[in-house]
Amino acid sequence: MNATLNIGHEVGNFTVVKYLKTYGMNNAESYRVTDSDGNDAIMKLMIDGCSSLEFSYEVCELMSRVKSMPSVKERGVINVNSIDYKFMIRESVEGLKLSELLDEGITYNWEEAVSIVMQVLNALAVLHRMGICHNDVNPCNVILDDFDATLIGMSHLSPETRGRLNFVTQDLNPWYMAPETFRRRFGVKTDIFSAGVLLYRLLFGIEPWRNPGMEVSSVSELREVRRVPVDEICSTNVRVQLDEHQKAVLCRMLAQDYEDRYGSVNEVMEALSDSMSDSKNLVKGPDVPFVGSSEKVTLFDGVSIEQEGQNGFADVAGLENVKTLLADEVMYVLKNPDKARQYRLKAPNGMLFYGPPGCGKTYVAEKFAQESRLNFVMVKASDLGSIYIHGTQGKIKELFDNAAAKAPTVLCFDELDGMVPDRSKVTSEGAAGEVNEFLSQLNNCSDRGIFVIGTTNRPNMIDPAVLRSGRMDHLIYIPMPDAEARKELFRIHLSGRPQEEDIDLDALASMTDGYVASDIELIVNKTALAAAKKDVPVSQELLEERIPMIRKSVSESDKEAYEAVRQQMESKPKTTERRRIGFVTGN
Repeated sequence: MNATLNIGHEVGNFTVVKYLKTYGMNNAESYRVTDSDGNDAIMKLMIDGCSSLEFSYEVCELMSRVKSMPSVKERGVINVNSIDYKFMIRESVEGLKLSELLDEGITYNWEEAVSIVMQVLNALAVLHRMGICHNDVNPCNVILDDFDATLIGMSHLSPETRGRLNFVTQDLNPWYMAPETFRRRFGVKTDIFSAGVLLYRLLFGIEPWRNPGMEVSSVSELREVRRVPVDEICSTNVRVQLDEHQKAVLCRMLAQDYEDRYGSVNEVMEALSDSMSDSKNLVKGPDVPFVGSSEKVTLFDGVSIEQEGQNGFADVAGLENVKTLLADEVMYVLKNPDKARQYRLKAPNGMLFYGPPGCGKTYVAEKFAQESRLNFVMVKASDLGSIYIHGTQGKIKELFDNAAAKAPTVLCFDELDGMVPDRSKVTSEGAAGEVNEFLSQLNNCSDRGIFVIGTTNRPNMIDPAVLRSGRMDHLIYIPMPDAEARKELFRIHLSGRPQEEDIDLDALASMTDGYVASDIELIVNKTALAAAKKDVPVSQELLEERIPMIRKSVSESDKEAYEAVRQQMESKPKTTERRRIGFVTGN
């Protein structure tokens, strides 16, 4: 089929460099595109009004805030030959398709395979919380960069369904399709089955029930080969030796009977976590570290973070106004309750850090924990599946109740937009209910000795009610580092490393205009590695050689987009959700 767009066609701020494929019912295409800075991205193009794919595109917009999902760079409508097409451009994920690695014969041990599958399950958990299923989990839709897995392939998204489907099934891989899908039933347990096939393939190098070179030409053939009990195929394949618990988890994920399978992704994650040895346990319940100054305490069996020997705000370059605000209005009030009562002082209820990625939003929160020595809980958006078991609102309440019991406590929600999405854009009543519970717990939580920090790259995706006074009292833009901040970042990251005395920090800062904090850290780390291999000190020459090799994380178009979001956020009136009740005195 001929591509709709030619090489060199300009779409928004991007230029088409390669046609990739046509999919759906020949009404959607994908292209590789590049921006003016040479950054690659992937563009999906579809005929406007194609409802079967529009649903997937809308969900992709919501999912782009999740850490394990590609972010949306641009979207809109273009007209080609008098036909309107919708387009969406998403970041290009670094790494290889998992299918490419597996096709080369690479296999993984249990710990490695579970690590990859857990990341896929985390992405599925976010989808399921929105009432949406992926329906196409297979190695072609997982990008692996070292052991960082990203789930892609969103053209088959749908709510749980039986009967009428809003997507085609001819392009689905039959080996990853659960038995019920051949009766046109797709749902949460379908995704779990597919994830089980993926886990089996990672371990044994081939899909369950399949022999090398075997293909099936009909559903009846597939059903026939699947007559062998799953526990038998797990036992007869000697390529990897599984213990009884590991085998039981895999068999339940792959259960042929719909009712015998795990009921939710969270149950699978708990079971997989329990299957790990103590020394290699990746996720033991919710992964939520809780840190205290006088004793180590944990919420939900999280792992304590050491604070000893850490430098706190001394490790934060620039952002003096933010550090002062945290020290004066939060830290002082929470650490001096008697003075707070005497002078009727009240700490802010919450604070949102927003801005481009890599500029240190989460880093500042972590350093605040070290500086304050207050009890501190870091909650990541990608941990939602294991934090809120069964997605219940009660777990959200439990988090805040435990924080209040250990007050004063700082709760830091990383990628907050993934936890409290705009309720007008979610399709799941359960997800909307959890946002409501979150809002209820945020109300005046400072009265319980709780201070909330949220971080996000997309504040406009957060439910507006979260940003009202009495919940998030300060909306703070964390900008890209200026020259002085970049100079300080180099000083901090070079500290403690063998280095020559004539390193010119001003020159390095000048050469890294447009680089964010994480870019500069990467430059120093890569340079230090090169120096170590040569057994020489880090030098100005080595640093200057490395800078052009590190691509900027934030393009000029991205920077402009974030500045536009900043203007939008700063122009919003700061109002409370509730009207005052009582008499009005004075004029």
